[in-house]
Amino acid sequence: MKDKTENRKSMLFAAVLSIVAITALVIVWQSMAPFLIDNDNIYLKTIASGEMTGTPEAHMYYMGFLSGLVLSTLYKITGNGIPWFGINLCICFSVPMVLFLYKALASAKKRWTGAVIFIVFICSYISFFYHYFARSQYTIATGFVAVGALFLLTLSDESKDIKKYLLSCIPFLILSAWSIGMRDKAFFMTIPFFGMVFVGKIITKEKKKIVNVIASGCIFLAVIFLVWMLDFLAYRSEDWQTFKDYTDVSETLFDYEGFPDYDENISLYEELGIKRSSYDAITKHYNIIMDPEVNGENFARLAEESAREREAAEPSMVKKFFGVLKTIVRYNLFEYQDRPVNILVYLLYLSVFVLALISKKYRALIDLLFIVVARMFDWTYLVWYGRFPFRVTQIIYMAELALLIALIIKYELWKLSVKKTDEEKTNVIKKIGVSPVFGIMLVLILAAGFRFGIPVMKKNYESIKGFREMSVCFSELEDYLFAHSENFYFFDMSHLYYMEDTLSFEKSEYENYVYMGSWMPKSPWYNNKMKAWGFDSPTEGLLERDNVYILYQQVDFDTRDFLDYWFEEHFPGSRIEVKDTFTSSNGFVYEVLKPTY
Repeated sequence: MKDKTENRKSMLFAAVLSIVAITALVIVWQSMAPFLIDNDNIYLKTIASGEMTGTPEAHMYYMGFLSGLVLSTLYKITGNGIPWFGINLCICFSVPMVLFLYKALASAKKRWTGAVIFIVFICSYISFFYHYFARSQYTIATGFVAVGALFLLTLSDESKDIKKYLLSCIPFLILSAWSIGMRDKAFFMTIPFFGMVFVGKIITKEKKKIVNVIASGCIFLAVIFLVWMLDFLAYRSEDWQTFKDYTDVSETLFDYEGFPDYDENISLYEELGIKRSSYDAITKHYNIIMDPEVNGENFARLAEESAREREAAEPSMVKKFFGVLKTIVRYNLFEYQDRPVNILVYLLYLSVFVLALISKKYRALIDLLFIVVARMFDWTYLVWYGRFPFRVTQIIYMAELALLIALIIKYELWKLSVKKTDEEKTNVIKKIGVSPVFGIMLVLILAAGFRFGIPVMKKNYESIKGFREMSVCFSELEDYLFAHSENFYFFDMSHLYYMEDTLSFEKSEYENYVYMGSWMPKSPWYNNKMKAWGFDSPTEGLLERDNVYILYQQVDFDTRDFLDYWFEEHFPGSRIEVKDTFTSSNGFVYEVLKPTY
C-alpha cells in the first residue's frame, strides 16, 4: 500500500511539474516575442469571434463545426475580450508537450534521472518547438492534438478487463475527437499511424486483450464518424454546398493545378465570360470577388482544362513512381523546409533501433517498422499528388516523434541489460542502470538542438519581432476604419498581409470591411454581410452606394493599374478616384478608392 501511495504521489508531482513547466515556457516566450497568428488563421478567428459576421459564428468551414461551436459559444459568453482562438491554438501545441514530459518523468525511478530528462526536454523545447508557437497555425495545431492521442494510445495498457481498458482509453478518444473536430484533413494524415499502432497492439497479444484493442478501435472509428457526421449536417444547406463546390475547385486551381494560360485558351475564357482583366486580377493579384463569372461552375471548367493539360504532359507511371521516390528522398534528406524537427526524428529512429538491438527488445523493432510503413504511406500520397506544404509534413514528423518517444518509454530502452548466471546455471536478466548508448543519444539530441535548432529558433524569434512591427500599420488602419464606421471597404489583396498577437486581450469591434481575395469570397458570410449593408454584389455597392470603397496599399514595385483595367473593361467609361489616404506610423500608405460610372 505504501508503494502505491508513493507511486501516486510521484505521478501527481510529474503531472503538475509538466503542466507548470510548459505553461511557464509559453508565458516566457509570449512575453519576449508575442506569438502571432496570420493569414487564414486570422480569418477563422474573425468568424468565430463575430468580427466578420457581427455575431460569433460556429460555421468556420476550414475548421470543423465542433470546434466552431465551442469557440463561438465561448465568445458569446465572454465577448471578444478573451482571445479564445489563440488560447485554443496554444493549448493544442502544449498538450503533447505536457504528455511527453509527464510520461518521461513518471518513468524515471530516480531523482537524478528525472532531473536529466527535465533538462533535456527544456533544451529540446527551446531548440525544436518554439516556432510552432511563434507562428500559430491551425492545421499544425490539429496535428499536434492528434499526436497527443497517438502517444496515449501507444502507451495504453491492454488490460484483460474490457471495462477498465476502455475507461483508460477515454483521454485518447477525447483528443481524437478534438483533433478531427478542428481540421479533418489534417487529422487524416495521422490515420496511417493510428492504424499501425492498432495493428501492433493486436499482434502477439492474448485473445482477451485482442478483443479489447479491437473494441477500442471500433469506438475510435465511431468517434471519427460522429464528428464527421456533425460537419455533414452543419453544411448540408444549399448555400454552403454551393460554397463547398466553389472552394474545392478554387483550391485545385490555386494550390495544385494552376490556371490555364489565357492566351492559349482564349476561346474557353470567352465562352465562360471571364475577361482578360479578371484573369489578371485573379492570377496576379488574388482579387476574385468582383466578377460574378468567377464562380464554382466556371472554375470547375478551368480545373478540368488544367488537369487535361497536366495529364497530357505527365510522364509514364514508371517514371512517375521513380520520381516520387526521388522526391521523397530529396525532401527528407536535403530540403531545409522541415528542419530542425526532422533531424531530431532521424536521431530518434537511429537511437531506438540501436537501443532495441542492444537490449534485445525485438518487439520494439516490429513497432519501429510499423512507424516506417505509416510514414511511407503518407509521404507517397503527398508526393504523388504534389501536396506537401510545411504545415502538412510537420504533422508526419511530429507523429513519428511521438511514437518514437512512446517506444522508448514503453520498452524502457534506456535500461542496460546483461546476462548473469545464477547458482543453478540458469540465465536471468538483471537491470543495472542506464545504457551508455541512451546517454549518447541524449548528448546527440542536445548537440543537434544547438547546431540546427537554436539558429532556427533565433531566426523565428527575430522574424516574429519584425512581423510584429510591420503589423503595426494594420492595427492603426483598423482604428481608421472603425473611426469611419459609416463606410464599408473592400481590401485589395495585392499587398495586404498582417499578423495578429495570438494571446492579445484587446477587445475587437465588428469589421466594416471584407477581403477581395483569400478563400472567403463567394461565401455565405460575405453574401450576408453585403446584404446587411444594402447591396448584393461588390460592383453594385461600389458603383451605386456612396459609402462603399476599395482600400489599396501603395507600394513601389506595383500599381493599381489592374483595378483601372478591370473597371474600364467591365464598365467602359468608368474611372477610379482617390477619396482619402491614410499613412501609418511605420510609413505604409493606403488609398481609399471610389469607382464611378
